[in-house]
Amino acid sequence: MTAFPDMIAPQTAAPAAPSTPARTVDGQRWLIRGAQRVGGAACVLAALGLWVQPGAAWDADLALFKMGLSVGLGFVGLAVMQMGRAVPSVDVEIDTIRREVRLVRGQGRARALVSRTRMTDLGPAELHANMLRMWAQDGALVAEVALSDPQMRARLVGALKDAGKL
Repeated sequence: MTAFPDMIAPQTAAPAAPSTPARTVDGQRWLIRGAQRVGGAACVLAALGLWVQPGAAWDADLALFKMGLSVGLGFVGLAVMQMGRAVPSVDVEIDTIRREVRLVRGQGRARALVSRTRMTDLGPAELHANMLRMWAQDGALVAEVALSDPQMRARLVGALKDAGKL
């Protein structure tokens, strides 16, 4: 989490809300990615298993069918495993001066703005000990941050209280 004013960024219209939240609380994305990896590995192993199974027939017409099936299963398995890769992490930037929450993906010059939400456009926020969860109006999780700096926590809580979200 970073909290600083961005004076260099051009003033453009706010992009649409992200299709997926920055982080899900219940671990649903982790479970789906794991299932995709296991399913992809099963397809690749099935493609290899067609050739090494005991008692495999080596007839010409059957070998051609097995070759097509194993190539298809191999490509499908690799594609499903690639879909199960972890997406690049999203950094949460909270600007207490402009009163907005930005989700940014990437580092250095390759930074891309995923979402920009004004604090007045947020739904209710939850503060539990040092964890802050900010929700959208439709109930989707926008960001979850750990507040370890007491001064930053006071500024952020003050900004959210001014916006009527805490």
